Amino acid sequence: METDRATGAREQLDLLRVELARRGWHADQCGTEQRPFLRVRNRADPELSDSVACRGGVYCWSWGPAIGAVDDVSGTADRITHVLRVIL
Repeated sequence: METDRATGAREQLDLLRVELARRGWHADQCGTEQRPFLRVRNRADPELSDSVACRGGVYCWSWGPAIGAVDDVSGTADRITHVLRVIL
C-alpha cells in the first residue's frame, strides 16, 4: 500500500535527519505525505544544499542517483556531507 511505503520513507528520512543534525547539519522533512523528502543544507554555506528522498529501501538524491541503503544511515550521512561540504 502506498501510504505504508510513505510512512516507512518518512521514518527512514527522520533517522537520517537525526544523524545529520548530530553532525551539525540542517535537514528538514518536506514534501507530501506520498512523496516525502529531506532538504539538507550545509550550515557553513547554505547554498550547498540538496534534497534526499527514500525509495525502495534506498536514500537517493533529488536528481536520481542512490546515496546509500536505509540500513546504512551513518554511511549515507557521510556521503551527503562529503558532497555538500565546503571546499577551501
